[in-house]
Amino acid sequence: MFDSGDSERILVLAPTGRDAGAGCALLRQAGLAATSCFGIGELQAELDKGAAAAVIAEEAFSGADLAPLFDWVSNQPPWSDFPFIILTTRRDDPRLRRYTLGLIDKLRNVTLQERPIQTLTLVSSAQAALRARLRQYEAARYLREREQAASRLEATVQERTQQLQEANNDLVAAQESLTMALEAAQMRTWHLDVADGEKAGLLKADGASGAARSVLLAEWNKIVADRVLQEDHEAIGTALEQALTSGKLHVECRVVGPDENLRWVVAEGRLHRDDHGNPLRLVGTIRDVTERRQAEESLRQTQKLEVIGQLTGGVAHDFNNLLTAVLGNIELATLRTRDQSVLDVLRRASMAAERGAKLTSQLLAFARKQHLAPRVVSLNELVSSMGDLLLQTIGATIRIETVLEKDIWSVLIDPTQLELVILNLAINSRDAMPNGGRLTVATRNMRPSDRHRPAGLAERDYVAISVADTGSGMTQEIAAKAFEPFFTTKAVGQGTGLGLSQVLGFAQQSGGEVRIETRVGQGTTITILLPRSRESLLRVVDEDGSVVHDGKAATILVVDDDAAVRELTVQALQAMNYRVLEADAGRRALEAIRHADTLDLVLIDLVMPGMNGRQLATRIRADDPRRPILFMTGYDDLSGSDDPFAHEMVIKKPFKLVELSAAVGRALEARSGEPQPWNVRPIRQPKKT
Repeated sequence: MFDSGDSERILVLAPTGRDAGAGCALLRQAGLAATSCFGIGELQAELDKGAAAAVIAEEAFSGADLAPLFDWVSNQPPWSDFPFIILTTRRDDPRLRRYTLGLIDKLRNVTLQERPIQTLTLVSSAQAALRARLRQYEAARYLREREQAASRLEATVQERTQQLQEANNDLVAAQESLTMALEAAQMRTWHLDVADGEKAGLLKADGASGAARSVLLAEWNKIVADRVLQEDHEAIGTALEQALTSGKLHVECRVVGPDENLRWVVAEGRLHRDDHGNPLRLVGTIRDVTERRQAEESLRQTQKLEVIGQLTGGVAHDFNNLLTAVLGNIELATLRTRDQSVLDVLRRASMAAERGAKLTSQLLAFARKQHLAPRVVSLNELVSSMGDLLLQTIGATIRIETVLEKDIWSVLIDPTQLELVILNLAINSRDAMPNGGRLTVATRNMRPSDRHRPAGLAERDYVAISVADTGSGMTQEIAAKAFEPFFTTKAVGQGTGLGLSQVLGFAQQSGGEVRIETRVGQGTTITILLPRSRESLLRVVDEDGSVVHDGKAATILVVDDDAAVRELTVQALQAMNYRVLEADAGRRALEAIRHADTLDLVLIDLVMPGMNGRQLATRIRADDPRRPILFMTGYDDLSGSDDPFAHEMVIKKPFKLVELSAAVGRALEARSGEPQPWNVRPIRQPKKT
């Protein structure tokens, strides 16, 4: 009904004169689809075709058989609450008021409008009703999609169950009780003697990896008391009571397996009776649905974190632009004064701004938008090199252990970021062990065939690095929120709540995953799973970029839509002796390039409205493939393998002036193929006027 072409119509029922036609004309002038009706029967027929609302003059109800209309309202689907607008005339007769109240009760969703009614009021009421109806349609579509998804899932489950039943049909013997007890493990079946409450048979739970675990449970009460989670006892008791009357059992609950892991199972059964109709026993199946439950929860969590990541990434981008201008202008101001009191103020301002830059870096890490410098790394070497740092960080009351797998595979990651991740996890563990304990950092190779491999991973080799503690642990409710940005259980002022979100962002941006295992009072283990790299290990020495380039005759075009950042960058480059052009948009940059006599480098902000940085760079390279380009970014990333500019030089906002100088110098060196002259003196201070 809501998908038909008539579903957005406004029906107008006014049996007197030309009122219906006039009302339709007014609604059509306001851009609404309207259809006139001249009786309750015609209105009923139009409702069956589809409509968004109905405007009815109260006299239309007089003497009409309203029962079919009331039935139509009562039989609406769950998502539908059809809106009626009734045009009434003010009267003081109590009987009429009672009659009107009765109509409202029967029609349910009613808006009363008193006549004479203004055109604007009528149109506004109709528009409001249409908007409400459209929201109902949206809910209907959502419900339909959910029902279809549930049907597909149920069909898959039924198909698998049918396959299992067909595969085991030949094993069913004539003697039901003995045969079912022997075959229960293979069929994942059970039976319960209702008469004395004893349960016999074998319950077999399938793990996500296909490994089978069996446990013989002598009594049903024992499985409820020892295996089923306390919170689910009442649901099982209710399901059993209903099965004794309905003859069918269906219950979903959480059980603790022999390996102490929590699993979701669905038990279904049918009641068998003796010749006198008395309950004899329940016979049924049990299946492990942990993987399905985990997949559904993982999908919900992923969608939620993705939305939060997009929001935090956008905020960090804008904040980085502000910090670039703040830090740069602080540096310029520092160069223009020798007053120590002023320098102290500027130093404190710079420290505060740099703390803000660190915060945005954590936000970008969660949003998977930070700029990484990946290289092939051995996790064993990285962990071993952090021993002293970890010891100094967490203190002597906590014992540090490392369990490093021999011949660990290599991974392609940013080692500096991974060190920060491990340090974050170690600090969290320290805070969870105020009275001391044990911190274990372990590495391990994981193949697709590994029995202990976490569920939901791609079919590829991974290298796992885990940080485990013997601290206070977390409840499952807290663990489900642990990776959300700004979520923390610490006291105010003791943490930003970005530590674990940064861990998640780094892992996902590196192509990996994160898993958390925790129990209250027993500790927490965070495992980062990184894709195996088959590249050879490289020993890389970091460069020192803390020098200032002497611009001499080089000409640079600065393109940035943020005026504060652009002005700062231009001033800084001019202070380095460069000749600088500027543009606030891609099209103006192209015009500047066409009119420039010489141009040695284009400095482009990646994220700009209209023509963004990538699009501008593509236009520039189309005209001159050798034109040097240096990107600036406080949000976007060029590390994707399919990005045509993945190998271009990038400077990350907020940047210091020495970092800007070093990046520009390297870009100019790449252009000329020869080292440029470097000037290690401070940036030249402008002459005082």
